[in-house]
Amino acid sequence: MSEVAKILEKWRLPRPDRSPIYEWARKHVVLPESYATPGPFNAKLTPWLLPIFDALQDPLVRRVHFRKAVQVGGTLVADVWIPWVIVNDPGPISWTMQTEDMVERHAKSRLNPILERCKPVSSMLPRPVPQRTTTETYFGGFFLTLNPANLSTQQSQSIRYKVNDEIWLPRWQEVYGHAVARVSKFEEVGRSKIYNVSQAPIMDAETGNVEDTSFRSGHEGEWSVECPACKRIHPAAFAIRDERGEIAGGVAWDRKARRDDETWDVTRVIESVHFKCPNCQHQTDDSDATRAAWKRTGRYVQRNAWAPHDVRSYRVEAVVSRPMRLLAEEWAAAQNHLVRTGDETPLVEFRTKREARPWIVEKKTVSIFTTKSGYTTATYAAGQAIPDEAIRFMAIDRQQDHWWVEVGAFSTAQGPRYRQLWFGRIETRDQLRQLQQRYAVPDACVAQDRGYRPADVDRDCAEFGWRGMRGYGRKTWTMRDEGSGQMVNFPFSEPRVSDYRGGDVYYYDWSGDYFKDVLSLAIEGKGDLKWDMPEDVNPLYLEHLKGEHKVEVRTGVWEWREVKSNAPNHGLDTSAMMLCMATIAGFIKYAPQSPSV
Repeated sequence: MSEVAKILEKWRLPRPDRSPIYEWARKHVVLPESYATPGPFNAKLTPWLLPIFDALQDPLVRRVHFRKAVQVGGTLVADVWIPWVIVNDPGPISWTMQTEDMVERHAKSRLNPILERCKPVSSMLPRPVPQRTTTETYFGGFFLTLNPANLSTQQSQSIRYKVNDEIWLPRWQEVYGHAVARVSKFEEVGRSKIYNVSQAPIMDAETGNVEDTSFRSGHEGEWSVECPACKRIHPAAFAIRDERGEIAGGVAWDRKARRDDETWDVTRVIESVHFKCPNCQHQTDDSDATRAAWKRTGRYVQRNAWAPHDVRSYRVEAVVSRPMRLLAEEWAAAQNHLVRTGDETPLVEFRTKREARPWIVEKKTVSIFTTKSGYTTATYAAGQAIPDEAIRFMAIDRQQDHWWVEVGAFSTAQGPRYRQLWFGRIETRDQLRQLQQRYAVPDACVAQDRGYRPADVDRDCAEFGWRGMRGYGRKTWTMRDEGSGQMVNFPFSEPRVSDYRGGDVYYYDWSGDYFKDVLSLAIEGKGDLKWDMPEDVNPLYLEHLKGEHKVEVRTGVWEWREVKSNAPNHGLDTSAMMLCMATIAGFIKYAPQSPSV
């Protein structure tokens, strides 16, 4: 080479490396110790990331969305992509996270160490202050900035490359539109790129979530693997559902691990866990060999055939890298927690963070239709019987220093019919007894909720001959049907016995969700049971009926939940208790289900 050629070669601008991002990163990116696997970046460890890198490198793709489980590499993609951009295709870069604290922590522990250890980037880094701080770096013609998700940080100069982190969170619902608008100028000339990385959202079915909208606007690639037996491709998913929504495959275990009280024997679940092919039912062991085979055969299968080419979206679940036994243990523990406490939080966390599936909060409230009933509270205030009366009850919802009470009667001459006689708040125990006597309610037909201060409830039951009622997370109790002699499931238990000062008092466990469903249909006029309220019904009762709504806690499973914390729902509880007592007494017919249902 001549001296002139050597001089020209020395001063020639560096040529962009057009090899795939992950190959470039293999040579230049060293992950810091804050990563589970530090050292030189190795794309073979996470093959589900390769198509995402390809989409980020594709000049025709404008937006890439990665819906992922935790700890599968979503943020790693951005950490590797940004140094590649700085060296090979520079432009203004903005990475938006949730809070200032998250920005600082990620910059100090991950991104900045990566940039400093990447030789092609480190040679370009300016000296600290003023051109370089923890969260901002100015390279001369372009810059890199990390910022929190708020409106003020999303209203500055134009951005070519935009990373949006965890956009499912509430604050993103207002900020997201402003964040993506920052790339509009570069988008107009076909040079922009947006990378959205997030877990799946918790969202209302009606209002939705910007994460879900972004994901569904893409081609919805789902990471799928090959069955070693039938060689067909299926999703790498914890639960694989068929077209009817039924579970057809995925992580499975011995179903005998389910106890009679609907909780799971976690040890037995873990011992029997395996993966079941949804096509041929072949069982694959929970092993590193299985996960290695999935890495070799894995690919994304497009779910949205109508997506534009310039929007790519991908979904990956935790089962690709996390042992099945750990996932099964976490799921079973979440289910047990829900059954025992009614708290769905661990199950929501599992759905969104492990399965990378949205938790849809669908709501159904009681629709109240008031019609002319032809009576008022004064009509039966002296204990008079309603037309064709068969039985009457009094339901008591105990609070800390007062009670909410409902009195009502049932008739069956023209089909089951209920008339509410009184509803309101009672301040003293003596007033409870006086109300019962005024409305001539038999002692055995008075029920008090024993969820709060059960010892005091037992005292009342022992002294007055009342019954206790305990709402329970369990849905059914298996008992022998007196009519058929068969073992069937009922939404209430056999009489339970509690000892109070050497004497027996009786109470029932019951499924509030079942009887609230019956109540909802009756009030809406959709069932056989007719529900009458006095024309001067207590307005608080109508308010209480709206204190809960029915939500889908998991696919196909609905439960009643408070509209907001401590919402007044006592009228809903007393009316549901009324229905339970009438069903136990046989005045409302219950169609029993077999235990196999």
